[in-house]
Amino acid sequence: MVAVDQYIIATFFASLAGFLLLFLLRRNDKKTTKKDAGTCKIGNDIVHSAVGNGDHSSPDGTDVIIVGAGVAGAALAHTLGKDGKRVHVIERDLTEPDRIVGELLQPGGYLKLIELGLEDCVEEIDAQRVLGYALFKDGKSAKLSYPLEKFHADVAGRSFHNGRFIQRMREKAATLPKYLPLSLWLD
Repeated sequence: MVAVDQYIIATFFASLAGFLLLFLLRRNDKKTTKKDAGTCKIGNDIVHSAVGNGDHSSPDGTDVIIVGAGVAGAALAHTLGKDGKRVHVIERDLTEPDRIVGELLQPGGYLKLIELGLEDCVEEIDAQRVLGYALFKDGKSAKLSYPLEKFHADVAGRSFHNGRFIQRMREKAATLPKYLPLSLWLD
């Protein structure tokens, strides 16, 4: 149980760091001018670009390096790649995660997948549509449906194997033209 809690906490902080980095990079892109084209400010640190013409990519052409190709890393790689960034993802293990973990994606999460162009990542992985919950107590039961009346028919929750979903997201990110191959790192 303690190991599972540690993974949940680590995943939360890694996701938070990724989204913070994305926010800071987008903010800096909007604020960059000709005068400060060779530098970026991330937090209190000044990062000098290897190229002084406003291109903040590394000499090998990478704009962003993402460590970890789980749900958040793969989604971030896909989103940044669609925005024209050259993305390099570093992952410790590229095999499909095989943990005893299911995934329940709420309808709002599925709507976010649609917004990001990742809705097809729940196809062909035996994902099951979930329309609500059933509660059981003392021999009684109650059904609670998601309020989906105002959405198109495909919007619902999805239940699936986490590892298959991650692999589909990695594959989707890898189809982008500016996506650089995943790298492995070893502990």
